[in-house]
Amino acid sequence: MAEVRKSAKQTAARQRAREKAAEFREKHDTLEQLATDYFEVADSIDDVEAKVAKEIAAARDRADKLITQGRAKSDAVIAKMLDLGTPRDEVAGRLGISTRDVKRNTPNPKAAATASQETPAPSPEGPDETGDARTDVTMSA
Repeated sequence: MAEVRKSAKQTAARQRAREKAAEFREKHDTLEQLATDYFEVADSIDDVEAKVAKEIAAARDRADKLITQGRAKSDAVIAKMLDLGTPRDEVAGRLGISTRDVKRNTPNPKAAATASQETPAPSPEGPDETGDARTDVTMSA
């Protein structure tokens, strides 16, 4: 009879061990699934961050281009006002900017002269098919 008790104790112990092992496996499976979910979300976050970074870079490029165009137009307006013989002080007063800004935004006459010497003058006919204002010189044989 002693063996029967021992066998009953062993059976009960094995049963408890199996239950604990099943609980451990279930918890392990749950933890593994949660870790998988975490890594999927982390990867999607990285993808979103990369996409947003590209969009921000593109927006900054567009903004830089628009700002450059706007500054060129405002500089052209200042230059036209000065070309009409308006003093810098008056241009600054009319535009609500400092005289220093008027001086800074006007092209340097020396730089403009060298730039015009380097760039060929546009042809009277207008731009050719390539969009270039220069006329092509053809050589005859």
